[in-house]
Amino acid sequence: MRPNTLNIKTGKSPSTVTKSSSASTKPSSSQEKPEAVHAKGILVAEERRRSQRVLLRVRACIHVALHGQPATYDVTTLSVNNHGALVVMERSLPLDTRLVLEHGSTRERVACKVSRPAREMPEGYHVPLEFDSPAPDFWKIAFPPANWRPDDI
Repeated sequence: MRPNTLNIKTGKSPSTVTKSSSASTKPSSSQEKPEAVHAKGILVAEERRRSQRVLLRVRACIHVALHGQPATYDVTTLSVNNHGALVVMERSLPLDTRLVLEHGSTRERVACKVSRPAREMPEGYHVPLEFDSPAPDFWKIAFPPANWRPDDI
């Protein structure tokens, strides 16, 4: 059985430990590729992302059929990436709801779905959307390279 490698950041110097099915821990071999995790064993969000997230406010519309009735909602993005966006809107949408997102400036449309449950916040509901397929040109911005990281994390 191959052990799982965990890279746990402690201060400025990360340390790597190997977790196996037994209770003991051993240093990992340099041949295994570590994954960045929090101390609780959860992958760091940046390591799970397929593309860089950019904080960007764009007005948009969501076109959706709820209970068989077409509806349009004005939304604003909070962050965007090649694979979707996080939008704020006045109501929540159920997980996996299929919809069309329309860019407020270009009127370009892209098919997507609600990828995770919405979170209620003071300014409205934060609804994460995932495009059916990557659309790097939809937002009309140049995204940072996938391996880009700020100097001080």
